Amino acid sequence: MSEKKITEVINLYFDGELDKSEEASLFSLLASDQTARDYFKQLSVIRNAVDNDTEDFPAELEERILRSVGSKTAARTGMFSNIKIFTAVSYAAALILLFLSGYLFFKVSSYQERVDNLSQQMMMQTKTIQLLYNSLPGVEVRATFENKNNNSDS
Repeated sequence: MSEKKITEVINLYFDGELDKSEEASLFSLLASDQTARDYFKQLSVIRNAVDNDTEDFPAELEERILRSVGSKTAARTGMFSNIKIFTAVSYAAALILLFLSGYLFFKVSSYQERVDNLSQQMMMQTKTIQLLYNSLPGVEVRATFENKNNNSDS
């Protein structure tokens, strides 16, 4: 078994996550491997030191912690109590830009309608001009040859 796997199994044992069926193989491995025994002893010393060093904290400490958490959450219930000025200004600017873009959209739409109406009027006028131009009678050109010089008789 690799050294990494051995340390992982020992750590699982001290965390209380090692299966009972694997404990027998762990102890047989400890009997045959000196480095594994040393690592096991080190963790055992640390575990004993932690278990012996823990102090019971007073019951009023837990109560004070819960009260302080409750008072801080109650103070934050206001809508704008913890919003920074930059955030408030950003929201205001976004709202102003939203309303301004809506106003400009409707203005452009009304101008577009006016342009469409003018375009239709121009089309009607163009058709009227074409009708008038085509309704005029055709011009006939007749050529007459009048030579007042009769020099050909001489």
